Amino acid sequence: MKRVLAIALSAAMLVSMMAGCSSNENSTETSTNTTEQTTEAPETTEEEAPAEEEASTDEETSSEIVAPEADVEMQYITVEDASANLESDDYTFIDVRKAEDYATSHMPGAISADMDAAKNGDFDAGVATMQEVLNSGVDNNLVLICYSGKTYAQATTNVLSALGYDMSKVYTLEGGFTAWTETYPDNVESGEAAADTASAEIVAPEADVEMQYITVEDASANLESDDYTFIDVRKAEDYATSHMPGAISADMDAAKNGDFDAGVATMQEVLNSGVDNNLVLICYSGKTYAQATTNVLSALGYDMSKVYTLEGGFNAWSETYPDNVEA
Repeated sequence: MKRVLAIALSAAMLVSMMAGCSSNENSTETSTNTTEQTTEAPETTEEEAPAEEEASTDEETSSEIVAPEADVEMQYITVEDASANLESDDYTFIDVRKAEDYATSHMPGAISADMDAAKNGDFDAGVATMQEVLNSGVDNNLVLICYSGKTYAQATTNVLSALGYDMSKVYTLEGGFTAWTETYPDNVESGEAAADTASAEIVAPEADVEMQYITVEDASANLESDDYTFIDVRKAEDYATSHMPGAISADMDAAKNGDFDAGVATMQEVLNSGVDNNLVLICYSGKTYAQATTNVLSALGYDMSKVYTLEGGFNAWSETYPDNVEA
């Protein structure tokens, strides 16, 4: 009997030992799997980190230029004082009315900066327009010319304040262009006169001028070349949303919709800034806006062998180089 009990106890101990080994193996495997999972987790975090950093950077960039919570107070200059400083190097006169109205008539020497979109609530479009003016080297006293010295000038004042311009040097023409023409009816210019060209000489071509194209790849290769100027002829608000690096804005929407004189005024402003190299016109898809601009440049006598349209427009650029755009 004792022998039977001894055999039974031995068998029980053997079963217990085998169960223990099995448990240890499972525990070891579980521990190993847990370790592997723990090791893999940081890799995912490291891959996601740059994206989070980029998102944070983008948010910071977009929040840098924001509209003021309330209208910025304007200071005024009389038409008489404006007239006395009309030829002074210390003053830049900026006509912020619609481009087509500037083309019809404006103060002598004033440059056009159409702020209609900003006046109607598109702050980013206003920022893009005024950045273009400031990037041309303007840093002196500014005289803003709108219709009556109110809404267009106020929208521009708000944008300039947000851009960090010295507001002690920003003036609104008291009474606007209306007051100027009443006081000095004989001292105004038309878009054609501003360019010292007879109006009869700047006429729309009878047929569309043939366009020549540049591929997005060739455009990319010349993006930083001093031999090329990239001109975004889309609406100013779309330029403000996204555009090619280094491109300047020249809203040709009015010209595209049939206002040839407005297109002339816009492109004269670009050419008067000293542009005389190869031009690359950027529109939406390389068609209507670029065609309207090509027609205007031809009428202005620009060397058309140096005028190119970006093939496929900004759509093609953003599809080919989605990471190489600016806001």
